[in-house]
Amino acid sequence: MRDLFYTILVIWVIWQIIRGVNSYNKNKQSSSNSAQQRRQGETSVDYIPPTKNKIPDGEGEYVDYEEIK
Repeated sequence: MRDLFYTILVIWVIWQIIRGVNSYNKNKQSSSNSAQQRRQGETSVDYIPPTKNKIPDGEGEYVDYEEIK
């Protein structure tokens, strides 16, 4: 009885590994296909860095000015 359980367990583990490899390959192919579908001269941005304000909102003051020509 224990041998049957271990056999089923090993088969299940192998099945899960095969499914994981197949899904990894599908994800890899879909990402490479999207890169190939770009047209020549088309620009795409993959990463946009977060913006950081140098002066926090509560600090500083507004200074009214006139432009002199």
